[in-house]
Amino acid sequence: MIRVRPSGIFPLELWDLCLGTGILWDHMSQADFGGVLKHSLTQVWEGQGATRSEGLVPECVRGFQGLYLAGGGAESVLASLQEGPWSRTHLCTASHFAGDAGGHFLLGQQGLTGWVLDLGQSALKISAAGYQQTWPRDLTRLPLREDRLDTSVADQRAELRHFIAKALQSFLHLMGRRPDGLVCALPSRLDDLGIPEGSSYIGMGGDASLLPEALVLAGFGQTQLLVLNDAELAATSALLDPLVQRRTLVLTLGFGVGAALIT
Repeated sequence: MIRVRPSGIFPLELWDLCLGTGILWDHMSQADFGGVLKHSLTQVWEGQGATRSEGLVPECVRGFQGLYLAGGGAESVLASLQEGPWSRTHLCTASHFAGDAGGHFLLGQQGLTGWVLDLGQSALKISAAGYQQTWPRDLTRLPLREDRLDTSVADQRAELRHFIAKALQSFLHLMGRRPDGLVCALPSRLDDLGIPEGSSYIGMGGDASLLPEALVLAGFGQTQLLVLNDAELAATSALLDPLVQRRTLVLTLGFGVGAALIT
């Protein structure tokens, strides 16, 4: 397993930006979330933003020049974010599969062809060679971390491995052959070894063998695995868009808010 850190991309944690009434995450289901997000991003642009988990937003983000919106929730906030102190706002045209182009670019850098797997917090997606499939998260089998505090971590880790493995096997049936390489994006901060720090999936934090064991379970033990954060992957795709310039803040909007800066 290779932990990929794409050149020119700085991963960020903005989902827990501090607001006067909690954190950004608390407002995601509200009707005025677009306005709340604009206010929060304006503070970040001014260099005043702070998160609950990491404190002040890194200075390199101050005065970012553009926004790039991806994910299933991107279109719903587009109107609110069209105008701001930043100079331009782009909407990813492949919002639900925003990492597809970037994933294949990363595979090409390694001399590989293959698939791109994006494990989101509401669904798992795989794409390759013009084919795309989505598997919704079954919350009865993979409940949200805060909803089931009594659930066995070991059982949930096994369940998540099966979820990933079954999706890979299903996509194999569609494609006909196993890939040489697999780019996998996770909805979590990752350390230098590619180990996730946690997400809404119970037991994901610190699970060093999640992806390697899921691949073996699916019969993909010989497939080269590249891993990175989901926002890093979306930002890699954004870098390939000729309309996107440097100093662009990439946001992935779905179950939560992911972020990365194109430096």
